[in-house]
Amino acid sequence: MYWLRKLLGKQGPWAGIANRHAVIYWEGRRKMTIAGEMLDNGFQIYVASITTWDDSKGELISESERQRILQNVIHSLESQGARVVID
Repeated sequence: MYWLRKLLGKQGPWAGIANRHAVIYWEGRRKMTIAGEMLDNGFQIYVASITTWDDSKGELISESERQRILQNVIHSLESQGARVVID
């Protein structure tokens, strides 16, 4: 996904619905899988699952980083036409 976005000239953070229970968030080359639930016309994000990058060795992110990522995910999904609900 990173290389496809690079080839298309897309920059900045990006999020997409991966399946009924997860959103994938990309920031540069880093990726985070965020749990949630598919809704009829959007996605419910479980904020408590925004804890660590997929490539980290278990290091937890800070609360300010969690809020920044959450805002980026909301913006990205809403720009794709999805309604976002926070849990």
